[in-house]
Amino acid sequence: MKLILAILFYLFETIVGQPTFLDEIQRQYLRLGIPFRENIYMDNLPVLPEYDFIIVGSGPAGSVIANRLSEAPQWNILLLEKGLEGNIYNDIPFSNPFLVLGDFSVINEVEREENACLGLVDKRCHWPAGNGLGGATLINGMIYTRGHPSDFDSWAAAGNTGWSFSDLLPYFLKSENMSIRGLAESEYHSTKGPLHIDTPFQTKLGRLFLKAGEELGYPIVDYNNPKTMVGFGITQITTKKGRRHSAASAFLMPVKSRTNLHIVKNALVTEILISSDEKKAYGIKYLKNNEERIVRARNEVIISAGAFDSPKLLMLSGIGPKKDLNSLNIPVVADLPAGKNLHEHLGTPTLLFLINTTDSYNVPKLLLRSPFDFIQWYRGVKNIYANNGAEALGYMMTKYAEGKPDIELILSPSSLIADNGLMLRKTLAITDEVYFKTWGKLKYAESFQIAPLMMYPRSRGALRLRSRNPKDPLLINGNFFSDRYDIKVMIEAIRASIKVIETNAFRKIGAELYQEPLFGCDQFTFNSDDYWECAIRSVPVQYHHQSGTCKMGPNPDSSVVDPRLRVHGMKALRVADASIMPSMPGVHTMAASYMIGEKAADMIKEDWGINSQ
Repeated sequence: MKLILAILFYLFETIVGQPTFLDEIQRQYLRLGIPFRENIYMDNLPVLPEYDFIIVGSGPAGSVIANRLSEAPQWNILLLEKGLEGNIYNDIPFSNPFLVLGDFSVINEVEREENACLGLVDKRCHWPAGNGLGGATLINGMIYTRGHPSDFDSWAAAGNTGWSFSDLLPYFLKSENMSIRGLAESEYHSTKGPLHIDTPFQTKLGRLFLKAGEELGYPIVDYNNPKTMVGFGITQITTKKGRRHSAASAFLMPVKSRTNLHIVKNALVTEILISSDEKKAYGIKYLKNNEERIVRARNEVIISAGAFDSPKLLMLSGIGPKKDLNSLNIPVVADLPAGKNLHEHLGTPTLLFLINTTDSYNVPKLLLRSPFDFIQWYRGVKNIYANNGAEALGYMMTKYAEGKPDIELILSPSSLIADNGLMLRKTLAITDEVYFKTWGKLKYAESFQIAPLMMYPRSRGALRLRSRNPKDPLLINGNFFSDRYDIKVMIEAIRASIKVIETNAFRKIGAELYQEPLFGCDQFTFNSDDYWECAIRSVPVQYHHQSGTCKMGPNPDSSVVDPRLRVHGMKALRVADASIMPSMPGVHTMAASYMIGEKAADMIKEDWGINSQ
């Protein structure tokens, strides 16, 4: 495989007539008006001893806040990111399934559970999170979905004033730059924000999925329009000219010349500095090049490190459950439920469909075409490299639904056998035994997948510190499928997926469910509810939507931050990212994370007497 890739890259360099592969890519990026994302931030600015605001984490919320606060020229802003900067491989939408194995992802090991992840390596769930400028937007599927209005109205109803859907829609729109024809003109979309939204490259399989939806009686919809959420639609993704448009690309690159915004990469923040008398955050400690450094904050410290690292940093600093902190001899500053209320959207990749045509994509096919497709892609042609592997979505209501869609079906023109177990198996942490005994004989067969997603999980997990060492991994209890409701809805989602391929649209290409039982589940009758429960529990998948661990709410007994995202009982300290969600919206959480950043920035400006722009 390495030899084949080396030959392909050699041919590429020969075709473009340039001696250096990366030099040619950079030249083409500049020709297209897209900055080459290699070492944009050189870390060559001296870090000041004090800033007005310090932001920890550069994911969707952190990048937005850094951009918006630095609009005020009188403020100096410091943004710290523990990871590095993305590169061209992050830019390729089709590469996203593989990125969790690289430097831009941290794989968190979940504690063993009796009834989940039984077919995965070490019988543990392996939970990836973003690590780099842009956070999870460097590695995710780029799917831009907002959620049902009631998802947010429930937040407001729980005492979070200002967090209803009508309050939040302007903040969704503020980020958005919609380029999809027919949607850009909608009152529920905007063309003025920094974040570009487009459709992926469409394959025949994606088009058949939409036709199948219509055959089942579902309209083709804009699922981000709150009036038309039930139905099937082309995926709206965060790309610009066929390239991933990450939080760093959208919100940091355009303002990198602002002299009042300093960005430090490869900086691990280890502690929030808090005055014991006032309980006020006045700075942070961080490690850079194995050297401990201290920076002070005149106004506020804002934690946007994600649903794993935000509560971790709070707990390392003495903000968390008193019992857990005492067990590690960490002085308690505030007894708050940091790390509780952990939840995630779950699915399973075990639903695989074979076809008798050549419409799907696998590694041999891509390698054969890749030198030519790749050249076209980076010169601006939308082809398979601009496909995020999730090109169409279906939103449906099961018998358990409460007046809104409760399952999402994700169409992929490829499947987990596309590389015959070379890498995709590893990204999902499926054991060799389970993979090869279940799918090994298929080799590179023409196939596709419909990935089911359960939109409103009831199971809740928790995380806590393993030790006082900031470099030690967290202890994570996922409690996946601890509430049987989640299993019941997942089985309904699987059955809905099977109905889709039983339509005339898919019969024309011979689509059929692969019926070899999952290894370890062959004691159950294939396609029975018991079989699918076994498959779901054996090989689940997380969608990078971890949320809720610094829950927002008015009551400090049950929440970590108040509705203005201020940590209860603390001064000059906020949390702003997916960790503040009391409950997840029923869809992919990236759009909501951008919204949280926009709203947080406005609240911070308001609290410090600055009018938002």
